[in-house]
Amino acid sequence: MRWFLFLLLATCALAADPKLQSADALDSTEQDERRTSTFMREAADYRLGHATATPDPAADAWVLAELARAERMRTAGGRTWYQLWLISRQTRAQWIADDAFEEKPYSIHAGKLLHFMLDCRAERGEVRGALNELERLWHYLPDYGDLRTAMITTLEMAERLQQFEAMVNLEAEDPRQVVSIDGRGFIFDLDDVFRFLSQHGDRDDIAPRAALGLARTLLISGDKEDRWKARRAYEDFIERFPDSQMVFDAILEQALSHLVTYKGSDYDVGTLLDARDLVDLAELEAGGDPGRAALVAAYRKRIGGWLQDRDLSVAIWYSRRTRPSWMAWLKKPTELNDPDSGARYYAAAVIKRDRASLQAAQAQQLAEQLPAPAGQLGR
Repeated sequence: MRWFLFLLLATCALAADPKLQSADALDSTEQDERRTSTFMREAADYRLGHATATPDPAADAWVLAELARAERMRTAGGRTWYQLWLISRQTRAQWIADDAFEEKPYSIHAGKLLHFMLDCRAERGEVRGALNELERLWHYLPDYGDLRTAMITTLEMAERLQQFEAMVNLEAEDPRQVVSIDGRGFIFDLDDVFRFLSQHGDRDDIAPRAALGLARTLLISGDKEDRWKARRAYEDFIERFPDSQMVFDAILEQALSHLVTYKGSDYDVGTLLDARDLVDLAELEAGGDPGRAALVAAYRKRIGGWLQDRDLSVAIWYSRRTRPSWMAWLKKPTELNDPDSGARYYAAAVIKRDRASLQAAQAQQLAEQLPAPAGQLGR
């Protein structure tokens, strides 16, 4: 009871004193800078201690034994009197490795301990925790021999959680729905993982995959401003890795970043045209691969269909400016001298783009209903 009263009084004192601010009240950038500064000091202290530590074969043997016990816990499970049965075996295995690292931080097997904890966290999909372990490996033990494997494990976890391919639906009725935007990337802190790996991973595999993952995370974040950032991220990818096999994917996904900004057939058609041009550019990167060629054809078909829908809607809009005739004075803006000429122009564009399409048949029917242009004979 006394502890409860003490906690209550302390909480009231914090609330009453305007000079005392909680961590939430601090600017997020300032908090990040403080965390980074603290982490780098800890990393420097660790490297100094590791470099000056006296070799201890007995401690190293004990660490190996603890690693073996942790691996048995991760694969087979088990319980002890101080561990609740509902806690996963990966968590309990991680605890064993964590205790061993705290006990013998300068063992020659310290890197294996951190790597094991990373594997446990990645297996559970614990993004922030896995990234923390990877950062410790990178800054504490930069000469760790299996660092690339640790990076690959973290990258595969992030890609698995992102599930970007499952969010793309070329069969969507509306271009704005071709990518399912739900903010999943930022909920899981995937942007930080991809950013770290993009900066520190090798240029042959890890860094390109991470850079593409970061662009995808921006695209699906749900924030309108991030759609423009995603477009720039795809451009950065192409500039940084022009010889990567994933340039094809980056160009097509950059086309998606245009499609999701489409405002509908009553607005500017530029986003559809920009996406179409990018698909044409992606075709140059297909390299004769049948699967890629089929994907280009699928994109081209969908974008062409949306362009047909848009131009047909504009043609119908123009044709209705003077029909019925008794409403023409209200529906026809003063600066629109001949709405039927606009209807003819867009109907012709629909027919020319794809004569076999359903929209072309509708456009042909519309064109036949329009009166002949001035100075020409009617039908």
